[in-house]
Amino acid sequence: MAEVLHERVKWDLQDSVARITLADGAGNALDLGMSLGIREAAERVSAGAADGSIRVAVLSAEGPRFSVGGDLGDFANAPVPGDRVKQCADELHKAILALSDSSVPVVSVVHSTVAGGGIGIALAADIVLIAEDAKIRTAYTAAGLSPDCGVTWALARRLGTARALELTLTNRMFTGSDAAAWGLVSRAVPADELMQVAEEIVSGLHSGPAGAYAETKRLMLAASQRDLATQLDDEAATIHKQFVGPEGTEGVDAFLNKRAPSFK
Repeated sequence: MAEVLHERVKWDLQDSVARITLADGAGNALDLGMSLGIREAAERVSAGAADGSIRVAVLSAEGPRFSVGGDLGDFANAPVPGDRVKQCADELHKAILALSDSSVPVVSVVHSTVAGGGIGIALAADIVLIAEDAKIRTAYTAAGLSPDCGVTWALARRLGTARALELTLTNRMFTGSDAAAWGLVSRAVPADELMQVAEEIVSGLHSGPAGAYAETKRLMLAASQRDLATQLDDEAATIHKQFVGPEGTEGVDAFLNKRAPSFK
């Protein structure tokens, strides 16, 4: 049975699959409660990855929109508005780092409109699935604000500075299909197929080699910060470790004997 964190975020853990669901019933605006709930759920994923109780995590949302971004009303009506903005950003940034640093695959499923900080939350996953017709808009500068939640980091790296600036300065709306074509997300699929595709991916990850996933994720995240020689040395040492370990032993034997592997 799902647990509700800070009245905004559902948490469910069954059969080592953790599910985080934004669930305020409307636009899933990132107010303080939502920010605290996402941070707590993300830290649970990190802890579960470390102790082996979680093998894959899924981030999705209920309601007509994935997330409209920051709740400007919540910020403006707080006793100290500026402090509330900073508090929410800090909580969400802790969540993003926890998901990024966790050793398990994280899959986000974006079914509809996503804007502002919601974009950064969705992009914190390793695999980002989105409905082809989902609408995306950065929206920050329209309210006189600058981006947070890693939006500048993700857009600049995945899209290039020129396109990232155009999207954030003009707030031009683009679609899930655009995001996939540009390389911002992993894959765009028809809306009525989104959940089926997501569950197929989650099922495959759940039965896969957790150690190999963790090392692959680590290597990918380190690659942009290193020179080629350092990365090659790490790759060689890591593939050796995996090859002689239980996952590599099972995987190679299964391949050579033409059977499905069974990873523990």
